[in-house]
Amino acid sequence: MKMALNELNSLCRSALEGSGWTQGDYEDAADAAVWLQAMGFDGMEAINGLLGVARQEEYVVEPALLGKPGARVEPNTSCTGLAGCLLAFDLAWARATPAGTGTVRVSNALSPRLALYGLKSMCARGRRFDLSWTDRVGRHFAATSGHEVYPAYLGCNAQAGTTSLEIIVRCTTEVVPFDAALAAPQNMAGAIDAAELDARYRDALWRGIVVDATQVDRLIAWKSKVLVPASQMSRDQGAGGADDGF
Repeated sequence: MKMALNELNSLCRSALEGSGWTQGDYEDAADAAVWLQAMGFDGMEAINGLLGVARQEEYVVEPALLGKPGARVEPNTSCTGLAGCLLAFDLAWARATPAGTGTVRVSNALSPRLALYGLKSMCARGRRFDLSWTDRVGRHFAATSGHEVYPAYLGCNAQAGTTSLEIIVRCTTEVVPFDAALAAPQNMAGAIDAAELDARYRDALWRGIVVDATQVDRLIAWKSKVLVPASQMSRDQGAGGADDGF
């Protein structure tokens, strides 16, 4: 079935709220999942990784190079919220500000591909970001020079052995030439440039997003957990019901 972007976003937010995520996290995750779905990265599978989960992500800000400002070791931190969407990029940015470079690793990532949306949010902020994440398919790579609207998805190395779900974000303040050819030694496949991502998003805005009906049903089931029983008073005051759509 096809849904408009804002329609699917609203449903995803409600489903994540019903699953127990707090407002900032469920808004970021819903925005990311819908964008990924529009880009062809199966955002609905990404959001499934967040529904009803009990475990937490962990992250660590890696120490800067010796001799650099801010060169200190940080401990692993257990995150009660969602580290692998936007937080990792903000932390890498913060470390790079005094040190010139900042790297953040997220382990036990609940839905690693959400990080591609985090990279997209950094595209026009003037700093180079490199991203990799692992999932059941392999290790994925993407990057932005900090001066575009969309990042470049460099591809996936399906031959990379992956035993854990991990995200690595690296930010640098130095001017580093952007060279997609660096992906070649990594046995990449499926690269998508920024122009293609832009075209996909514009098409989704115009035509809507295709979503499997079973996925929609699952989202509705989680959304129902935040609804209260209907009453005559609520109806009289204009409240909707289960038959009023999403």
